[in-house]
Amino acid sequence: MKISELKKAYHESIKGKITVSVLALVIISLMILGIVSSVLNSHSTNSTLERNMAATAKVASERVEWEMTSYRNLAADLGLMARLSNEDVSVEEKQEIIDERVKANELVRGNILDKNGISIFSGEDFSDRDYFQKAMKGESCVSEPLMSKVTGKISIIIAAPIWKDGTLGTEVTGVVYIVPEETFLNDIMVSINVSKNGSAYMLDSQGNVVAHKNMELVEKQDNSIEEAKTNSKLKPVAKLEEKMIAGESGFGTYRYGGIKKIMAYAPIENSSGWSIAITAPVSDFNIETIVGIVLTILIMGTAIAIAVVMVKRLAENIGTPIRMCAERLETLAKGDLHTEIPQITSEDETRVLADATQTIVDGMGKMIGDIKYLLGAMADNNFDVSSQALEYYVGDFEEVIVAIRKINHSLTGTLEHIRESAEQVGLGSAQLAESGQALAEGATDQAASVEELLATVNDVTEQVDRNTKNAVSTSKKADSIGQQARTSSACIAEMTKAMKKINEASMEIANVIQTIEEIADQTNLLSLNASIEAARAGEVGRGFAVVAGEIGHLASQSSEAVVNTRELIEAALTEVNSGNKIADDMAKALQSVIDGMAEIVKAVEDVAENSNEQNGSMQQINIAIEQISEVVQSNSAAAQESSATSQELSAQATELNEMIDQFQLADI
Repeated sequence: MKISELKKAYHESIKGKITVSVLALVIISLMILGIVSSVLNSHSTNSTLERNMAATAKVASERVEWEMTSYRNLAADLGLMARLSNEDVSVEEKQEIIDERVKANELVRGNILDKNGISIFSGEDFSDRDYFQKAMKGESCVSEPLMSKVTGKISIIIAAPIWKDGTLGTEVTGVVYIVPEETFLNDIMVSINVSKNGSAYMLDSQGNVVAHKNMELVEKQDNSIEEAKTNSKLKPVAKLEEKMIAGESGFGTYRYGGIKKIMAYAPIENSSGWSIAITAPVSDFNIETIVGIVLTILIMGTAIAIAVVMVKRLAENIGTPIRMCAERLETLAKGDLHTEIPQITSEDETRVLADATQTIVDGMGKMIGDIKYLLGAMADNNFDVSSQALEYYVGDFEEVIVAIRKINHSLTGTLEHIRESAEQVGLGSAQLAESGQALAEGATDQAASVEELLATVNDVTEQVDRNTKNAVSTSKKADSIGQQARTSSACIAEMTKAMKKINEASMEIANVIQTIEEIADQTNLLSLNASIEAARAGEVGRGFAVVAGEIGHLASQSSEAVVNTRELIEAALTEVNSGNKIADDMAKALQSVIDGMAEIVKAVEDVAENSNEQNGSMQQINIAIEQISEVVQSNSAAAQESSATSQELSAQATELNEMIDQFQLADI
């Protein structure tokens, strides 16, 4: 078997399924637990880091505010000293006061400016400085980091107004300022240490760096917001710094130099829009999270290893007995009743399974052996046999022995019935042989009589056939005569139509003659009138009178001709009417002849049809008699064969009885 097939068989086995299922459950559960634990640990670390960084930024901003407030208070206190505003006090005394305060508070220097911004000590002009202008308005302020006119270094100036006679709110007579160490803000930034690689810095309202552990950034007033406009790498930190200079507090992440960093920022209260930011690489705070994840992975690996051992042992204890019993049942299914049953020593369900397998194999062996014994005896013609292991046929197996008993009883009863039937067949076959012989003799006599009847029917059939042919010939002749009579009737009908047309034409001629007679009358009248007019005309109308006379003569002749024509037409009409009457009488007589011929033709056709049907019936009778003759001959032959078969059947019945006697039957 190939390795792939072995793996497939392993995974399809109970042992494999238990191992895979339980290990999958354990591994998935541990992985989910480890992932959730790592995510929660990371989230908790980030949340704690965010809170701590924000709190640190807030504390740092408060510290810077306190430092700056202290310096502002110191400068304001100097501005309230009446001696500094008193013009009677010498410059030297004022210088001593300032120097004393500078020394006491570890300052770099101090200075007093008059109303015009001129130092009373050195005579330098500071009127262009913002801190001077604000102080002259009565405000104490802290300047942005700027280049000192005295030392040429970056300094932060804390300035306050000098009130007249030291009374707050009166006239400002000048400005006093003090200068702390140039690096005092940077020192605060250096002291803020949230991690190994963490740092802090401060921005003014324009985004310039005013404090940083790297003094160079302060000196060149580094501004990431402006640099981000040309350097896209600085855009993430620039977005956070924009929120800083807007006076917001918050927390964010960014990448700088390929390192992911976190930043917490907060504004510095009571400043000119300053804010402080605390940054640190994320890697400084991920050590504990990474260690936690590694420990979680190690614990998961250990738990999985222990689970693998325990699951394999469990699968072995469950799967191996089941497999052994399954293999034994598989060999049993293939017909193996002799292989040993696997021995299971455990006290759980697998022991029950092994005992059940033992019971199944033993029971099946006993039942198969008993069935073999029963069927073997019946195969040897011994039906007087009974079960020797009846107690093993339990439950549904009881139906097996019941079925075998039914088979035994059914075959025994069937063989008994066969024996009885064989005896009856023997007796019946002898009687059938005698009857068949008598039937064959009668069939022979019947065949001779049928042949004589067939000859007589053939003679009658020939006579009917001749009558049929004569009737058909007569029908054809009568039909021809009827056709001629119908033709004559049609000619007479045409002649009658012609006579009617002549009569109609004569009537029209009479109408025309009447019209001519009317014309003649009118012409005669016209001639008479013309003669009268001619007589009146005298000699002039003589020629016209001659014409009128001729016209009158013609009219008279026309009248005579019309009379003669009318007489001739009336005579013709009389003759035409007489001809119409004769034609009608002839048509009626001819129609009577046609009707009589039609009846004769129908009668002859009926005779011909009846003769034809009679001829067909005779032919069918002839065919039936021939079939009867064939059947009689077949019956005669069958009777002879039946007689022979009956004799053979009698012999077979005797042989069947001898075969039944070989079986040993039980009493039922």
